Amino acid sequence: MPIRHHFFCALLGPGLFSGAVLAANLDCMVKPEMYVELSSPVAGTVAALLVDKGDHVAKGQPLAQLEASVELAKFNQAKADAESSSEVRNQKVKLEYATRNRTRYRSLATTNVISQIEKDKVETEVVLAGIELKKAEERKKSAMLALEMAKAQLEVKTIKSPIDGIVIDRYAMPGESVSDRAIMKLAQVNPLRVELIAPTEYFGLIQPGMDVEVRPELPAKKVVRATVTKVDQLIDPASGSFTVRMTLPNPSDELIGGVNCIATFDFATPAPTTTPSPPPFVPQNVAPVSPVIKR
Repeated sequence: MPIRHHFFCALLGPGLFSGAVLAANLDCMVKPEMYVELSSPVAGTVAALLVDKGDHVAKGQPLAQLEASVELAKFNQAKADAESSSEVRNQKVKLEYATRNRTRYRSLATTNVISQIEKDKVETEVVLAGIELKKAEERKKSAMLALEMAKAQLEVKTIKSPIDGIVIDRYAMPGESVSDRAIMKLAQVNPLRVELIAPTEYFGLIQPGMDVEVRPELPAKKVVRATVTKVDQLIDPASGSFTVRMTLPNPSDELIGGVNCIATFDFATPAPTTTPSPPPFVPQNVAPVSPVIKR
């Protein structure tokens, strides 16, 4: 992009100027903040594209659906296993019965009605019932984890937008494989990025945080405000220039990327100081000289 710049000066204050504002007009380019080529983390075949070229999309919005019949079946099976509590309930009933039976045998043991063998048997039944209940509870936890895994495997088959932006292009169609290829391209347009190349005479004058007036080519006669976010600290010796980047809010998506613009920078310069004239010299302690009168 060729560098085009102009200085202009506005005098401030009456009489001798007390200060000036220097302004520079620099060619710039309005670009999307970022481009994203969206792909799938897993291999698969496109079942449906849910957006078209030029559509606005929100972060987290589904954009494409891959074929996922197997993953859906696994999810449904895992969900059924995780929601089933029959085994745990069964083992709880067995433990409660064994506990009651042990209580009865303990009362009989005090009267020496039952043998030691019978006593050991009922005690063991309680322990075994407790172990089986713990196993059932562990299998329940495993089923819940399997459900989470099946859910994750199903979710990756739905391609979602990582940003708020616009669909720039679609690379795949329904029925095509997405292995090692992008599905579509997105552009983030809020905020937009403004870039320019400034000559070295502006190095040090342009600072991060400066408010800049930007006039893009499209829409015509639109004047917006951008903020300087990055000023390169290295000057290119070949071109005698450095790069400046700005951020341009675009909440209503009214502005578009990929257009030229003019950025106007205002630089406040300190007013020149004037040195007051010294007072006239007056000799001290010198006797006055009487005038000479000619007759």
